[in-house]
Amino acid sequence: MKKGGFAGRVLYVNLTSGEIKKEPLDLDLAQKFIGGLGMNLRLAFDRIKPGVSAFSPDNPIVLGTGPLVGTSLPATSRVYAVTKLPQSRAIGWCGGGGMTFGCLLKNAGYDHVVIEGCSKRPVFLKIIDDDVEISEASSLWGKGVEDTCTSLWDTFGRHAGVISIGQAGESMVSFSMAFIDRTSTLGRGGFGAVMGSKRLKAIMVKGSKGIQVADRKRYKALSDELLNNIREYPYLKEWQDLGLVKSIPFIPKELYSKIKKRRLACVSCPIGDKDIVEIPDGDLKGLISCSTSVVNLLTPIVYGFKDYREAIKCISILDDYGIDMFEFFGVLGFAKELFDQKIISQDILEEEIRLDSLHSMETWARKICFRDGLGDSLADGFEGIIRDFGKGAKRYAPYIIRGMLPYVGPRGPLVWNLFGTMELGQALDPRGPHVGASGSPTYFAKRPLGQFPRHLIRMGAPKEAISRILPGLDSPKGEQELKIGRLLNYSHNWFCTLGCLGICARAQINRFYSASLCAKLYSAVTGIDTTAEDLMKRSDRVWTLLRMANIREGFTRKDDALPEKWFEEPAFKDYLSGNRVIRQDLDQMIEDYYDERGWDVQTGMPTPRKLKELGLKES
Repeated sequence: MKKGGFAGRVLYVNLTSGEIKKEPLDLDLAQKFIGGLGMNLRLAFDRIKPGVSAFSPDNPIVLGTGPLVGTSLPATSRVYAVTKLPQSRAIGWCGGGGMTFGCLLKNAGYDHVVIEGCSKRPVFLKIIDDDVEISEASSLWGKGVEDTCTSLWDTFGRHAGVISIGQAGESMVSFSMAFIDRTSTLGRGGFGAVMGSKRLKAIMVKGSKGIQVADRKRYKALSDELLNNIREYPYLKEWQDLGLVKSIPFIPKELYSKIKKRRLACVSCPIGDKDIVEIPDGDLKGLISCSTSVVNLLTPIVYGFKDYREAIKCISILDDYGIDMFEFFGVLGFAKELFDQKIISQDILEEEIRLDSLHSMETWARKICFRDGLGDSLADGFEGIIRDFGKGAKRYAPYIIRGMLPYVGPRGPLVWNLFGTMELGQALDPRGPHVGASGSPTYFAKRPLGQFPRHLIRMGAPKEAISRILPGLDSPKGEQELKIGRLLNYSHNWFCTLGCLGICARAQINRFYSASLCAKLYSAVTGIDTTAEDLMKRSDRVWTLLRMANIREGFTRKDDALPEKWFEEPAFKDYLSGNRVIRQDLDQMIEDYYDERGWDVQTGMPTPRKLKELGLKES
């Protein structure tokens, strides 16, 4: 049977020499690593020199999409990038809803793009089917995300996918991001800064080749059944109308209805979880903003903003600059504390820091983006502040993991105090804090343990693992246990599977997929017969390769340590008992995670036996 799903080519671009190459995708290797995120990691592993700086021309960007992207399957649009990230100094992944970009990249004939080197002048990468060019971007340099996308769309037509950075990326702000089609965020951890270090302002793609599926009859049957399940979901209309507002209690539905202009969706998404809002009144009347979710636009309310209009304006400014809003507020909160403690003096501060003031936040966003005064230190994140103000500053830092702010915890900014897979995953993913423990039943929820086996089977956990994750499930309630570390292993594998295939990981979408269905869809689309067990083993291989890449960078178990401030009051609580989580509990969770993955519980290194089992020994 012919192979489908894959476009069949990898595009190699060297910004230093200007060389552009198109090479056939190694289908055997793609099968071994599934595609998408997995193949990105494999390509990056082969090219990243151990110890290279995140801002070195030798640090490549590997961008790509999975084999289901470009089909009509629901919410198969995800785009992933792998590079060495400046905040954690780890080899890490960045993922985003692909809007039109992922689909158009596949339709242009490329599964992956490998970008190396550094241009002497600002450039953007133009990809229109076989026409690939490193193009002059001096007229775009200095523009925000919105104007950059609009300029490219004006030139090449609205039907073009665009990944772009704003001024923060140009200035190599350590917590700058890239945006896809001006809406989806790509790059917590400093991906925007890596693009900026290469003077790569944007990537623009248009494609017309189409994507083939190997077994059209089977594909149609599976697709029809999946779509029917989604149509019959009793909360579908609510998700379509409200998006993430449905599950985020701090945003009144009446307010959302008042400002909603229309919903946005990535290609093939049946939910449309992104938003365009318009402020209907007040001094900011008429302001229109696009966002990956209205929840992001209203997040400043958590920091004390009283006027929702000013909250929307604030995030619109940060998005246009290309700034990670959580790191921005965290860094400024740290700087304000240092001023209050007289570690930063008034003459250095220059401008008051007020986290609840639009004027103050707009002023400091500009200072950070253009590295003006104290903004130069703040642009390098928590590390830059501690570097410039010494050990005395470190004691006042918020809890930090791998140089980044974990934005979920008892002290927020997103307040949640039950310790589950997302919370442990913030420490055990090399890239740093994120929300990638997808599909886990502990994710922002408190569910009875009796519901867990169904979720675990859906996520691809083998039946024999359930007793290790849920010892005493059938015992009296007081004797039941939940092994968060062991559960996280399968949450990571499930997230990895979705990322490799190109399926959206948001809860309202991935709930309709299962490991079994993913294997059937992969088989039908690619023509590569695959079982759920095969698929999960390949995901295990991908995640283990990520670990190996970072061990090669010098990371050890000590880098999986959790911040001391996590154990201060208010502290995390045990998911089942509600008792305070102490360090010994967390250490045991980490060892459980290592053990479930087949890694050495003392060092966190994959054992020779595990590497041999996964066929990674020669890597």
